[in-house]
Amino acid sequence: MKKYLSIIVLIAGLLFLGIKLYNKNVAPKMNFQNTALTLLSNNTKTTINDFSGQVIMVSFFQSWCIDCAKETPILNELATAINNDKFKTLYISDENAYKIEGFKNRFSSDKIIFAKSNEPLSSLGIHVYPTTYLLNKKGKTVLVKLEGYDWQKEKATIEKLLIE
Repeated sequence: MKKYLSIIVLIAGLLFLGIKLYNKNVAPKMNFQNTALTLLSNNTKTTINDFSGQVIMVSFFQSWCIDCAKETPILNELATAINNDKFKTLYISDENAYKIEGFKNRFSSDKIIFAKSNEPLSSLGIHVYPTTYLLNKKGKTVLVKLEGYDWQKEKATIEKLLIE
């Protein structure tokens, strides 16, 4: 009986660990639209909901993240190509403003709005960087991608959302 008990405990432990690891690699539902943010450009308080009525790309990032650095020029180029005031790209980090500014300054990112989350991103369920959401004008999630993505592939989708 002891032999079976130790096997059951081992299997249960492995299942628990597997579930924890799996959940950290799945994007959480976008249910933090009211989380307090501070825009770096002018120190204004805002939330994701303040962008309603616009198609918005929301990317949670960290300054040390290689995939975040790869995705940044893609999103900036996409915003430039779409060239519509109703399309915004919002980058959110929980790092200090100095680190966020350092990341921003590494790129030509004039089309990206940088913000600091007042909550730790892990408390929002964000554990993988970048975690990027495409939201329609009503704030509903259309697409979500983890660990970097070529968002240029979604240009037609974004243009369609802008017309709706």
